[in-house]
Amino acid sequence: MTDVEYTEQALSHLDGPDPQAADRVMNKVDEATEWTEHRLEPLSGFPYYKLRAGDYRVIITWDRETNLLRVEAVGHRRNVYDRHLPP
Repeated sequence: MTDVEYTEQALSHLDGPDPQAADRVMNKVDEATEWTEHRLEPLSGFPYYKLRAGDYRVIITWDRETNLLRVEAVGHRRNVYDRHLPP
């Protein structure tokens, strides 16, 4: 089983005004701990993976050696990549 850790930035986005979206994101991350390589999609050009949760996207780092998912950022699909990935 894969362990999960959340950054402060990700947690602050989950504490936002939409609790249903936060629940959806948390459930999707929990699902990703099982059968991880089939649930995550690599982000081209970056060392991250993405996970879809409705209209929200989760940017994740996956350390395969320690079997750890680190949730780096959470945001709406229209702007999560612009806000959280380097140019």
